[in-house]
Amino acid sequence: MDIRITSICSRSGGEETEVTFLITSPSGEHYSKESFIISSARYLTLGLEIGVSDTEQYDTVSHEADVWSATKKALYLLGYGACSEKALRIKLVSKGFDKEIAEEAVRVLSGRGLIREDDDAVRVAEKMFSKLWGKKRIISGLYDKGYSAEAVTYAINALDDSGVDYVANCRKLIATRYSFDPSDKQQVSKTFSALMRYGYSASEIKQAMSE
Repeated sequence: MDIRITSICSRSGGEETEVTFLITSPSGEHYSKESFIISSARYLTLGLEIGVSDTEQYDTVSHEADVWSATKKALYLLGYGACSEKALRIKLVSKGFDKEIAEEAVRVLSGRGLIREDDDAVRVAEKMFSKLWGKKRIISGLYDKGYSAEAVTYAINALDDSGVDYVANCRKLIATRYSFDPSDKQQVSKTFSALMRYGYSASEIKQAMSE
């Protein structure tokens, strides 16, 4: 089997490169052409040239094309908002990409500084706080979205450093969504339980209810 690179063309303003292979059977009776789109950065690294090639180079370019396709899809998904590396990998797999390809694409973006998990986690935590969530629920919510323990800790510390007031948030939640008669122990208990589910501590709830 004879494998040759027949053309190399720049695409998308130089951001990506199309590489075309001609594969000919040993008898010369059958042949096929296959084109792959890879990132121009990887093209330069691979040192591809028009002419005689081999199966190893063909497989490498095919793999790089899959990674580049996943990378572009990941960038598109990031355009919709903050996303943890884990969640992004899961989304890529759900779009049909192989798990290893998805992981490699996420590593590429992370290496370029395009996935800033700590900063993204802070933005997500701020949105959760604006929904009147307490600290415990925010922490749980961040883990549910796939953020690492380091990113969760960073986000919570960033909230604390910004001066967020969980008691005031809890008080606002009570005024917005709950009403109770302080003399009715059953109502108080029911409201207390609901606020606990929002992630507030017992001391925060007691202070907010008394205020």
